[in-house]
Amino acid sequence: MKLVLVESPAKCRKIEGFLGREYRVMASYGHIRDLPEKDIGVELVDGRVLPRYQLNDKGREVVARLKTIADSSEEVILATDPDREGEAIAWHLAEALGPRRYARATFNAITRKAVLDAIAKPRAIDQHLVDAQQARRILDRVVGYVVSPTCSKGTGRKDARSAGRVQSVALRIVSEREREIQRFRPETYYIPVATVIAGGKKPAFKAFLVEWKGDPLERRLKDATMAEQVVQWCRRQPWRMIRAEKHRQQSHAPPPFITSTLQQAASVRLHLSPQESMKLAQSLYEDGRITYMRTDSTAVDAEAVAMARAHIAAAFPGEYLPDKPPSHGGKSANAQEAHEAIRPISLDGGPDAAGTDDRGKLYRLIWERFVASQMAAGVDQLSVVDVAVAPDAFQHATRGRVHTGVFRARGKTVVFDGWRRLTEDAAHDTKNPSAHDEDDVDQVKLPDLLGNEAVELKELGVKDKTTKAPPRYTEASLIKVLEKKGVGRPSTYAAIMGTIISRGYVEVRRRKLHASELGMVLTDFLVRRYAGNFIDADFTNRVEASLDRVASGDLPWQPFICAAAADVVALARAAGLWYDPFQAKAAL
Repeated sequence: MKLVLVESPAKCRKIEGFLGREYRVMASYGHIRDLPEKDIGVELVDGRVLPRYQLNDKGREVVARLKTIADSSEEVILATDPDREGEAIAWHLAEALGPRRYARATFNAITRKAVLDAIAKPRAIDQHLVDAQQARRILDRVVGYVVSPTCSKGTGRKDARSAGRVQSVALRIVSEREREIQRFRPETYYIPVATVIAGGKKPAFKAFLVEWKGDPLERRLKDATMAEQVVQWCRRQPWRMIRAEKHRQQSHAPPPFITSTLQQAASVRLHLSPQESMKLAQSLYEDGRITYMRTDSTAVDAEAVAMARAHIAAAFPGEYLPDKPPSHGGKSANAQEAHEAIRPISLDGGPDAAGTDDRGKLYRLIWERFVASQMAAGVDQLSVVDVAVAPDAFQHATRGRVHTGVFRARGKTVVFDGWRRLTEDAAHDTKNPSAHDEDDVDQVKLPDLLGNEAVELKELGVKDKTTKAPPRYTEASLIKVLEKKGVGRPSTYAAIMGTIISRGYVEVRRRKLHASELGMVLTDFLVRRYAGNFIDADFTNRVEASLDRVASGDLPWQPFICAAAADVVALARAAGLWYDPFQAKAAL
């Protein structure tokens, strides 16, 4: 008999059913060993890192049970999750169970084919991946244990108890946005708006003043009386069309979900927190409905592409199936190991195959996004019409004779919906090109114009606008910023959100993230005392890149951790750290 070890007990029965009686499948229930809870648990000696791992309470019970079965098994197959955390769990299991015959098997989907293929092609534990996970864990521990003691003293707040290598960057982003909002002062400005008919062709359309006396109008018109004077003057002037252009623009299908984009979509569409969405995705994965849910790769297996194309061909008219599969690249800029994107295992049963509760709704998102990702691009027609008032009547200092005023209208119409027939994705919609009013442009179909039509002015008025404060982040938009800055990894975003909220540094009100006073005081302290280190997003991004190099075997992890730890300790000493945790531990 061979013993197969997975992380979650929910997988055991399904995988055992695929493998048959010659295999026993058991669960580790996640991590079985970790650094000790009550001290830093790491020694740094002569460029070497010496972590002191301990079995946790659950781990002691699990290892005792697994050892009994492993002793009577001809081989132990470590089939933990296919990421760095999973690789590390496999290594810890091998360390805890002792010398014996091991094999490592990974699969991105819990299907008969995926599991059997993985068991048939085992490999050794990838120590580089294990070292990358160790490096991350130990660096996080060092920052937490070395920096946190300085926070209460430095801020004068007993409840400022903790800092973290990634969580503090996320808190800083939210806090800095809070400061922007506090400093913001609204400003009212005015934009003349004309309603015109061109060449007698209906419908009439609105055009906004975008240029005045040869320069962009922008927000220059800040006096209501002056704005009204401009309008009255324009009413007495000749009007002439000076441009009518149109062109077609493709709207390409978004790629299938990766972890971060799934969390964002689930937050926006389903109002689920990152923790909730990942818990539901984990359930869908363990039930064999989707591929592995922690991934930053948009790559899709060729068989899955063929499955999607067959569905599109059967369910939609022929023009919705592109001649060749769309290309979505392979990985995000900060991708880790090569996984597939998050997708359904099968399209059978349709998007509601997993039910209609939150879990089923998340499955629908994944299902529709995957199918849409393989559909034809949409096509839109964009139109621009410029109308001059008092054409060629103003002498500009550098441009010569110019139109006194230029009013502009924009229109957008859908020529072919393409993938949008299945699902509209707000994150990939064409951005509105107007700086004036998102409600008034790109919402109408402009008449078909040549550009030389006579212009009839129907109405001319003034629209007042007030500048708005920068919006507060939602969990979805903060994840997007963290991903863009290269801070954290897909598997860490949910934990980051949970930490900064649970510790009172950030409050959630109506799904918006508000930095608390405590959070802002702590951020100010960390920026003041740890600038250039973990509190800076660029620094954290470089650390992530170094961890990737460790994972690929291009960077030795122990000298990297020793150097990074020494830098943090030096800053912490200057910030009030009164002891050396490494030296204290080594002296015991």
